[in-house]
Amino acid sequence: ERPQRHEGSLVRLCGPERAMAKIGEGDNRWIVKEREDGQNCNNWHWTTKDISSHVKNALSEAVRGAIFPTDGALANCKIKSCETKGEASVNNRKGRTFLIYEFEMKMKWEGELRDADGGLVESCKGSMRLADVNATELDDLEVEFESKSRGSPLSEAMRKQGCGFVKKAIQSCIEALQADVVAQANAAKEEGPKPAGQAASAPRMYSTPAVSVPLPQPIKVEAKPEPSKLGLPEVTPKMNKVSVKEVSAKDDDSDDDDDANEKPPAPVAAAIAKLKEKPEGVKALRLSNLGVCDVHLQFIIDALHSSQVHLESLDLSFNKLTDAGVHVLCKAFAQGMALELSKLHLGGNKTSPAGMALSQGLKQMRGELSVVWKPQLPDAKSLCTVGTVYVNSPANKAGLLTGDSVLAFGPVQYDRFKSVSDSIVPVVKGNVNKPIDVVVCRMDGTAQVQHLQLTLTPTEWRGAGLLGCILK
Repeated sequence: ERPQRHEGSLVRLCGPERAMAKIGEGDNRWIVKEREDGQNCNNWHWTTKDISSHVKNALSEAVRGAIFPTDGALANCKIKSCETKGEASVNNRKGRTFLIYEFEMKMKWEGELRDADGGLVESCKGSMRLADVNATELDDLEVEFESKSRGSPLSEAMRKQGCGFVKKAIQSCIEALQADVVAQANAAKEEGPKPAGQAASAPRMYSTPAVSVPLPQPIKVEAKPEPSKLGLPEVTPKMNKVSVKEVSAKDDDSDDDDDANEKPPAPVAAAIAKLKEKPEGVKALRLSNLGVCDVHLQFIIDALHSSQVHLESLDLSFNKLTDAGVHVLCKAFAQGMALELSKLHLGGNKTSPAGMALSQGLKQMRGELSVVWKPQLPDAKSLCTVGTVYVNSPANKAGLLTGDSVLAFGPVQYDRFKSVSDSIVPVVKGNVNKPIDVVVCRMDGTAQVQHLQLTLTPTEWRGAGLLGCILK
């Protein structure tokens, strides 16, 4: 009787309802699935929600409000209209909520200047344009100002003071939106996940459903049939005999190649050496358009970690930095590197919007450091102008156009430029069949100035010269 009771207890404990999973077979109890109620617990998975329409309306209303003082020259001025183009989204990742946005704003303003008795002294109209309103340049917005009465008292007051009030209104609006986003995220955390079958209430700012990144699916691996079962003879692979000396020699060669690839370009190495030699005397370090990659950043970081460095501006624009390199830079600056640095130029690199967003966290620790993502060479000056570009020439294949103004030709910029024959020709002859990064200034279809990086490879072709264009 006793064994029977024991056997019955085993049946009750290990019956079908509590059967354990068999080895090698999947068990639905342990497979992670998307929740049926649509909840993203603790906002762990990446989600993005488009709020472009809401932010556009908020920015337009902000600048069209009473942003100018009620006394003084701007008392009777206002923003008549505002056109905002761009995108904005709220993003969640690992419980963190942040706002990513990029807009172009065009405004028309008008105003009157009156004397103490209320008599009309002057009336004026004009426009303003903010080409790049984003998180990285919010504290340093650039305003393109136009007036139909240039030089008049009202026009000068609007240019010197009015633009500042417009920028302040935009900054205040964005800060309020960011605070609203964080407040809604915190409120959602306090509410907790909704019970199954109950729909979650959508925040008022979010107009479209979240787009979540799909979870990776398991990969089915089919076992390969044995050769004997296919009727094929078994083949024993033959191993090539290689001596130890030969292997070690190959390994040494590969290590040398890797070290050579990790060494910074010669102009970068020279600039770093100069910085190490006189760290207190270098205020601006220009390393733009020099092919700087992520692996070269450690050399730059090592030089900037010196307490004697008084660098104020670092230009790394138009290089080959990726999101990983930006992460390394931001981490180094957050830890106190180059404390006197106030400008960091990173525009024109191979960085995604997610990589650009990494610099937002740096603003909290280094408020005085402005990270500029605008794809332009700072303080650039023209070296020469592109004349005739011949068809099917290297210059034509690179995308050069007649009228382009050359701002950088490989390592040559205005501070190293003498003439085309003395500065550019040696670079061309020294890089035959090798790519050269060239930055040009060009007017786009809307008459806006833009800086473009092109890759030019000097080579022999059917025509004369190695470029197939005239530089004058």
